[in-house]
Amino acid sequence: MASHDTASAVMEFLDSYRTPFEGYDTEAIVEHYAFPCAIIGDSETIAPIVFEGAQQCSAGVDYVLSLHRAIGVTQGQPLLLEITELSPRLAALNLRYQMQDKSGNPLYDFQGFYSLARTEAGYRIAAICHNQIPRLLTCAGRPALPIS
Repeated sequence: MASHDTASAVMEFLDSYRTPFEGYDTEAIVEHYAFPCAIIGDSETIAPIVFEGAQQCSAGVDYVLSLHRAIGVTQGQPLLLEITELSPRLAALNLRYQMQDKSGNPLYDFQGFYSLARTEAGYRIAAICHNQIPRLLTCAGRPALPIS
């Protein structure tokens, strides 16, 4: 369970993270990460990817955004949101999110577990474990990737 302050700060983080996704703003999205950052995704081979810095992370974000453009993602909606305070500096976010087109029609949904670290700039993503990419690729009619 999260304290009111932590829950409010995580929700503020989530709102500020969602806005650049809807605006396809790679740079603003990447500002929400702490580096190095580990990403573990569901794929044929489960292998963590460690983004050492913003440039490497930008390439991954650009790829996701290019697929979002191709399928018409313009908005999204949380289906599940759980915040756990691990310490005054760490929080966990369990998020199930539905991506939608401009009419609000569902395109795909995914679930992710976000490890968040409190920094001077607010919460930042330190790690993510998610099932987004296979679901996004299926929606986009693309073949699965062999690694996460």
